[in-house]
Amino acid sequence: MRRLLALALLPLAAHAGFDTGNRLYEDCRSENYFNRGYCGGYVTGIVDTIEAMQASGVLPADALCVPEGATKGQLADTVRSYLEQNPARRHLDAGSLVPEALKRAFPCR
Repeated sequence: MRRLLALALLPLAAHAGFDTGNRLYEDCRSENYFNRGYCGGYVTGIVDTIEAMQASGVLPADALCVPEGATKGQLADTVRSYLEQNPARRHLDAGSLVPEALKRAFPCR
């Protein structure tokens, strides 16, 4: 099953994501309500996807460990802070930077 998923996702890995960390960082720190909402939705979508894959056994339980009670705003703030502190990585795909930021902020115990 994992081999099949890896093969299915291979074309996606070769293609850059829709957004870079630079774009996500700008949205997360924007004064514009729509842009900040996009940031929160983007982060939440990635978290929801990873958690669904964990629940179905596609990803290990320790792939991401967001604490119980964490809010969308807290997750978005965590990602924004990570991007702010790591400007040399912001050119990378936002879809890979979000879990990276959250794993560092919320390590699995």
